[in-house]
Amino acid sequence: MDVPEQHHPRYSQRAFPPYRFISGENPHPTESPQGHSYQKKEHGVEPLILTQWAKNQDYLFAIDLYNYAFWWESHEAWEGLWRQTSSSDLSHQFLQGLIKISAAFLKWHQHHQNGLEHLYVGGIEHLKHVCQQKEIYMGIDLMAHIAKLSVHFRGVIADEAYWPDPLVNYPFIVLEQ
Repeated sequence: MDVPEQHHPRYSQRAFPPYRFISGENPHPTESPQGHSYQKKEHGVEPLILTQWAKNQDYLFAIDLYNYAFWWESHEAWEGLWRQTSSSDLSHQFLQGLIKISAAFLKWHQHHQNGLEHLYVGGIEHLKHVCQQKEIYMGIDLMAHIAKLSVHFRGVIADEAYWPDPLVNYPFIVLEQ
């Protein structure tokens, strides 16, 4: 799998893992001795503070991972942040939406229609919930991003036999500073 067709600016300085994990295609990053993060000590996740999102390197790196199609890795990075939030926080819904969209892309790549639809619909519902309260949240114009995701996923959801490359016209996350 290649990277998305256009170069996108990076938001963090962290190095990408040597490969994108796709189940069944390469070693599991943490469980396999050949995995890119096997037995590596996890660093503590910096708490995500709404007013400080632009300084949170874990959040910014998760966006970089997503933008460069490291879907499993972005899912894991956002999940680390999500675990620190209260289920009553808007950030909990927001991160859950991003987690599910990353997972939907993995299912797209693997041609798993049911998983793709379930994760995509759930992810969009979470993001729409946040958008109803804040159109721009943690630097993301949610209305614009949801619209890009909707266009991007439309064909693959409508036709179970249609599996275009998920990286063509990829819906990058663009942060507004």
